[in-house]
Amino acid sequence: MDARFDTEVCVVGGGPAGASLALRLARLGHSVCLMERHAFPRPHVGESLAPGVWPLLDMLGVAEEVRRASFLPAHEALVRWEDGTGRSVRSREPGLLVDRGRFDALLLGAARDAGVRVLQPAAAHRPERLDVGWRVPVVLSGGRRLQVSARFLADASGRGTWLGGRKEPVSARTVALHGYWRGERPHGPETRVEAGPDAWYWGAHLPDGTFSAMAFVDPELLRERGVTRRTLESFYLELLASSGLLGAWTSPRLVGSVLVSDATCYRDAVPIERDCIKVGEASFSIDPLSSSGVQKALQTALSGAVAVHTLLVRPDNASAALRFYTEDQRESVARHAAWAAGYYAEHRTYRDRPFWKCRAQASPTLGGLETRPPPLEGEALLHRRWRLDREVALVDTPCIVGDLIELRRALSHPRLGRPVAWLDGVELAPLVEGLRDGLTMPQLADTWGREVPFRRGVAILGWLYRQGLLAEVGANEMR
Repeated sequence: MDARFDTEVCVVGGGPAGASLALRLARLGHSVCLMERHAFPRPHVGESLAPGVWPLLDMLGVAEEVRRASFLPAHEALVRWEDGTGRSVRSREPGLLVDRGRFDALLLGAARDAGVRVLQPAAAHRPERLDVGWRVPVVLSGGRRLQVSARFLADASGRGTWLGGRKEPVSARTVALHGYWRGERPHGPETRVEAGPDAWYWGAHLPDGTFSAMAFVDPELLRERGVTRRTLESFYLELLASSGLLGAWTSPRLVGSVLVSDATCYRDAVPIERDCIKVGEASFSIDPLSSSGVQKALQTALSGAVAVHTLLVRPDNASAALRFYTEDQRESVARHAAWAAGYYAEHRTYRDRPFWKCRAQASPTLGGLETRPPPLEGEALLHRRWRLDREVALVDTPCIVGDLIELRRALSHPRLGRPVAWLDGVELAPLVEGLRDGLTMPQLADTWGREVPFRRGVAILGWLYRQGLLAEVGANEMR
């Protein structure tokens, strides 16, 4: 007979999204079991972490441990994108180049320390949905079988999507060809990004002394060229020969096999239900151009943890929790798609070639984000008279309040990606409801004196203007 045990939450997948979700839920007081198919450390692409990952690591309580892990800081990138001219891009705060095997193991260790029961290696098979909860058959190392009963399931299995579901593509189909290199002498530690006729390239030195070099191409190109598993390496070398990527080394030589993986962006049509959730790439995938895939994985885990916690302890707020996580996914996908399309459109040399033309167009199913009005600074901004734009409305919207999701009144406008309830910790609805037409910004800030300090009030009004939510009152309206 199979062994059995019960848990409140079962997470499948021990990458950054799964480990972070499990860690956060355990700290919120839930019993959590995590199953990971592979033994760690295991190699994984996605070694570049954008600077925006630091606040998320802080929230998870692992930032100091990551700093002590001797990963490589990523201060600077050599970019050859718009045309053949190269330029250096230096970030104010460094990102990281990590060994994903060690990084993922660090996060999973933090989850284990927080009380998460980790089964590894453990293969979770197709789950059975019960009237209340789930039953998950698991095969452990050595063939031992286990039945796990869980009230809630979380799919953090990546593109494999253990729970299934409908994936909607939101970008041109793209594959990544990647390999690791060594050489005699490195030429600078910079990350390298370069545009080619029918591809773009990315490369970076890694903590283990190798250099990761990737080429992103349309899969149709592989079919046109008749590329097979046997000829994949020669095709990869041909692509890299047309780039300056390997100038990072003298005498570079390929280490190991060339791999190919899907890099197409997509989103899951139903990322959350009352008894299950998808996080990380099980929920959506973004263009690797941003180097923020791990950051997005952590963000989905943190927002997903609040949604799951709400579903488990505050069922009356279930509709708000489902709506919050679904809208958060859609807004993230739309915003990133618009950013990526804009970045592809900046390329000029080969812009008429199909690879660049189709990627420079935002997905028609997503639409572009509204542009903001040009800034109006100084005296002109302060001393003109204002009213709210006619399309501003206050709507009930799900928000994170502490560790739960609740409905709150929020500011809505077509120019905003989503309704906004707070700005820098200040609730906007009471301020907007009390906003009178025809006053200057200092006068308006005075009327908010009971709610916020004067300077904070002026700053909020400046934000409203920059979002296009304030309209100037004309002379005719003043009469």
